[in-house]
Amino acid sequence: MISFFGDVYLDQQYDLDFDFEDYVFNLEYPLSKKGKPAENKVNLGQDKSYIYETFGKYPLAVCLANNHIMDFGDFGYQKTIEFLEKNKIKYFGAGNELNNFNNPCILDTKDGMIALLGYACETTNSIFGNKLHNGTAKLDLELIIEDIKNVKEKVDKVILNLHWGDEEIQYPKPSDVAIARALIDNGADLIIGHHAHVIQSSEIYRDKHIFYGLGNFIFPDLNETSFFKNGVSEGNYIKKQNRLNRTSLEVIIEREIIKTRTFRLKNNRIFLLNFRIPAWIPKKMKAYNVYYAFWLRYRMLELYLNKPRIPSMRQIRLFLGIGK
Repeated sequence: MISFFGDVYLDQQYDLDFDFEDYVFNLEYPLSKKGKPAENKVNLGQDKSYIYETFGKYPLAVCLANNHIMDFGDFGYQKTIEFLEKNKIKYFGAGNELNNFNNPCILDTKDGMIALLGYACETTNSIFGNKLHNGTAKLDLELIIEDIKNVKEKVDKVILNLHWGDEEIQYPKPSDVAIARALIDNGADLIIGHHAHVIQSSEIYRDKHIFYGLGNFIFPDLNETSFFKNGVSEGNYIKKQNRLNRTSLEVIIEREIIKTRTFRLKNNRIFLLNFRIPAWIPKKMKAYNVYYAFWLRYRMLELYLNKPRIPSMRQIRLFLGIGK
């Protein structure tokens, strides 16, 4: 039995109020803050992993295909790889073209041979690798199909981890739905999504499960030194995680059966929770954009009510949807 968890960022030890066997998650931070910080973005990193302290054992593998694994440059990335290899943790989804971004990662499990592959969408503003530099694998439909083709006959299951979607939005973009279904059509057996920081809709397509977003498994409130320019920070990124940011989905594979459980983080503890998974799968971009515009207004109003202030004319225009 293997559990898949969503985005993980550990700034300390957390307590898990449930049992599990083997597991895989999206490692959303480099295991070093001593490298050269990436510029003009939110920078996440920890010099201590807190993985063993939290889970009680190391994972089978971690996905590195995300928009934070390169936040402290190649030094931070290499320190992460050193830690993973020292502790016999496999990894996938980042590297360079010469090692195919460490895709696929092959696991020999009780449920058979499983291939894990990871990719990040360009919309996540990830730092992508190439022939000369390490970075994340890019979500390119044709390249992913080729990767699936190259490994399909060697394993029992091909599982894709895709870092994509709009942050804070509970529903997948129609373009992502089309990509996911095309990947199932071309041999993927299961799709695990992350990046939105909330649980997104899921569906069964051609008897295969697509989980568009598992949400944050562990992602604390943030107060991170960020927005570097020429190695100097221009300010901290501060975010208080809301209820949905603290709710996550676990996907469990047990032979041919796929099950799910939902959790919530509260007071440094993860506990089981009955949570209704979003069901809507937008078919057209117009419908998605209507929802997205509504959500933006709701979010602006929520922020204003939490911290009342006189809005600028630009904010008023954005709220009314009459321009920038």
